[in-house]
Amino acid sequence: MQSTCEAKRRTAAHQPSCLHFLAALLFLSACSDSEPDARRDAGTDAAPDAVATLDAEADAASDAPDAQADAELDGQIDVGTDEGVDGGALEAGVDAGLDGALDGGAPDGSVRPPPDFLDPSAYADLIAIDADFPFGVTRRYDADGDILGSRWGRHGGPMVSLGSYGAVGGPVVVRWTPADDGASLVPMPVRFTVASDLPARLFYGIDGMVDLPFGDSALLSYTGSGFPFPGEALLYSADYDVVVSRAFANGFYSGVGVNAPGGPAVVYSGLSPLSPRESSTNENGLYAMQVCEGELVADACPASWRVFDWDGLSGPVTRDKDGNVFVSAFIGGGDATDVLFGVRADQLMAGEPVTPARIAGVNTSGTFSIAALAPTDGEAGWLLGLGYDVAEGIYAANYLEQDGALQAGAFVEPALSAGDDVDAFSVFADDEGDLWLALVTGSSGVYLELRRSEL
Repeated sequence: MQSTCEAKRRTAAHQPSCLHFLAALLFLSACSDSEPDARRDAGTDAAPDAVATLDAEADAASDAPDAQADAELDGQIDVGTDEGVDGGALEAGVDAGLDGALDGGAPDGSVRPPPDFLDPSAYADLIAIDADFPFGVTRRYDADGDILGSRWGRHGGPMVSLGSYGAVGGPVVVRWTPADDGASLVPMPVRFTVASDLPARLFYGIDGMVDLPFGDSALLSYTGSGFPFPGEALLYSADYDVVVSRAFANGFYSGVGVNAPGGPAVVYSGLSPLSPRESSTNENGLYAMQVCEGELVADACPASWRVFDWDGLSGPVTRDKDGNVFVSAFIGGGDATDVLFGVRADQLMAGEPVTPARIAGVNTSGTFSIAALAPTDGEAGWLLGLGYDVAEGIYAANYLEQDGALQAGAFVEPALSAGDDVDAFSVFADDEGDLWLALVTGSSGVYLELRRSEL
């Protein structure tokens, strides 16, 4: 079960601040420490006056913590993991048919059947789709648990990271898999190993654990408190039981793995390149690091570099299935507070700064979640995003790959509007390029899968 406070706090945890994470950490203090959250730290060095001010604002904007719901969520995770979950066994149990069963795809590589759209009455309580956004809902799954901030996992379904390093029992990745009734998903928790020599105060990257598209690896990051916001990127084994490699980075905010033309790479928003040693670099931008020999930093690999920069703050990063990477950059001024930039896959490995394509500008005062759906069969791709106000809905921006560059197209705002009972939602894409929504309604969650209606 999920309390309303948890849903709001998970949204607030992504808020940009002058110090990237400070406001988010302060806002979190307004809610109960008993609620697990993969994107929170164990404390903050903020001044008491700042804490008091933000606490008062948070108290006015959010409900009181629901201790019963917190206990139920903790119990749900602990019951499923106290006896241990074997990641390998889980993979074997779900890989064989999950992709096809869950997202309507064709796991054997054959041509996908045309989408079978649900009647709008089946999801009218959750979302409304604008006529200019050519998508329809193909599946609805109930999920009794915390699903906000989900992403697609290698098991062929949604996954989300929960817990903190200080939590009893440790952090956990929850993989959602189909229930026997076919109408709901059930959680399959997998504990992951806590890295050694971590600072006493830290804050996860907003993505939690990220299953990478190469090398049966996963990525987790954290940032410590205090300038220059030192932290690390951690490369995990597929079952999250071994920390395979680690590299220093300042202010690592959000990142993805990409199979770029020059080889596998990690691309992220942050304040410094990945490095084998600590640094004082504090330069905002989108960074890339080639992964070779199974290492984040290896002698055989070129040094990490900044792909491009901007005057402002970091935001979430996503990729489409073609390897194009997008970031929402918080600018804070001009004609838009947030600008969504895109970089082609072949540009990422240039090893030098590039000029990104501006896909869209929005006035959301920060970006909570974004997802990219690659161009398909001559149809434009779509970049979707949302801020922190559910009432503003989800916007969608067209993009094309033309003349060796990404080109911005039509813009729909809102493309998707939330129903009255929706407290929060986030967006992500699966491996076949379909759109997924994770919606919070009171104490429960719902996943919706959407496919293009023009294909």
